[in-house]
Amino acid sequence: MSFLTIKKASRVAAFIALAYLILGASWILFSDLALQRAVPDTQLLTQLQTYKGWFYVAVNALLLYWLIRLALKRFERLDQRDPLTNLYRHHQFITYLKDMLKSARNGGEKVLLLHLDIDNFKALNQALGYRGADAFLRALADRLRACYQADTLLARLGADQFVVARKVRAQNQNWEQYALSLNGYFADVAAGLNLDVSCCIGVALGPDDGDNARALLLASSASLACAREEGPDSIRLFNRALSEAEQARQNLLADLRQAIENKSLSLVYQPQFHVPGGKISGCEVLLRWRHPQQGWISPQHFIQLAERHNLISALTAFVVRQACLDLTSYNLLGQGLPRVSVNISALEFNNPALMDALQLELDKASPLLPYLQLEITETAALTDLKASVMQLARLKQQGLRFSIDDFGTGYSSLMMLKELPIDEVKIDRAFIRDLMKQPRTIAIVEAVAAMAKGFGISVVAEGVETQEQLQCLTACGCQEAQGYLLAMPMGIEELVSFMQKQQSVTVGVSASG
Repeated sequence: MSFLTIKKASRVAAFIALAYLILGASWILFSDLALQRAVPDTQLLTQLQTYKGWFYVAVNALLLYWLIRLALKRFERLDQRDPLTNLYRHHQFITYLKDMLKSARNGGEKVLLLHLDIDNFKALNQALGYRGADAFLRALADRLRACYQADTLLARLGADQFVVARKVRAQNQNWEQYALSLNGYFADVAAGLNLDVSCCIGVALGPDDGDNARALLLASSASLACAREEGPDSIRLFNRALSEAEQARQNLLADLRQAIENKSLSLVYQPQFHVPGGKISGCEVLLRWRHPQQGWISPQHFIQLAERHNLISALTAFVVRQACLDLTSYNLLGQGLPRVSVNISALEFNNPALMDALQLELDKASPLLPYLQLEITETAALTDLKASVMQLARLKQQGLRFSIDDFGTGYSSLMMLKELPIDEVKIDRAFIRDLMKQPRTIAIVEAVAAMAKGFGISVVAEGVETQEQLQCLTACGCQEAQGYLLAMPMGIEELVSFMQKQQSVTVGVSASG
């Protein structure tokens, strides 16, 4: 309830209380005077005044009952209905959906649940203002009431989510047509207000997709989530495989949260080498997760999961802390390992709040800081090139080094070399893979190496797997290499042993083989 509504209600309450005070005082005063004039018998007067008092109490009790009943009905209506659209809220919708499922089961019918979400509602709010967006929501609710019969359940479950539930014949299999109709109603409202806005719809069918109200609503939410992933104006029907996949994702997310909390993730280190010569130039820190039941989970899988659910900052913090602890414990930082590369996601790099949180973690890892190099993807840097330039310049003033990972996959790679204050580029492994197959790829790698050298930027070739690739990259002018041919990712103790062997013997990783 808004402040103005509360203020208005307070004024009305004060007026009623004042009116009651005046009427009550007048009743007592004038009724007593009337009885004293009409009844000379003192004993009878006392008895009548007692009756009058009881009558006054009874009238007040009835009035109080009536006012409280009105207030409770009002509160119940407000609790059941969304005040903006006058559609059911979540709790009341679930209650009525239970009854609908029971009725449909008894009548040999099914319950169709359509879950609608407005695409990019935040942008709509910003464009129209809250009043304009509220007007659109009210118009949509009015349209739904006009298009559906009284036996259809309509509810608003969130700021931009609506649900429609109705009984359908079990023989009818054209469930998507109902979703298309709902999409049409939505489009009519948007067109009527001259708005360019769309919606996604998830469809679920009870009891097939859920034999109770909450399970059915969960199924429609899952299909809606898949529709949103497909893009604006999408419709997705629920299926069992989708339900199992969503449940597995939720379980994996819970396990990832637990793994972060328990610090049960692990790090591996992949050395990088100068070419020719074979001397270690640094290492890349890689995060690994061994699930208790599922074994090793792909980093691409769990990192995407972390990005979607605001866990990526916690993962990066773990990597920084653990790498600092590992490398300082074995005294590897310095001449033996002059550079340590840590990946940060595009989500972090383009979010000032997450970068500030990362900066706090880096301040705590002061022994690592002089050797640290942050790797960002080319896509992350290209999201807003001007902002990236400012961000990198600010962080470089604090002594950080930067590398562009997957270089060559974007459309503005040459512009990046010119504009961004970076220290290194890592040529994407796709170029390395095609190096011996496509002569043009060699020309591209040579050009990148030459231009980077002109800008004073190091070039690292990642994903080197064969001696032929290494020889070709050396001929192209690449200064460093990383890949399975040279060294696999390894745990900290393996890294210690590997570096000790490197110091005691000359390792033949030069282009001459």
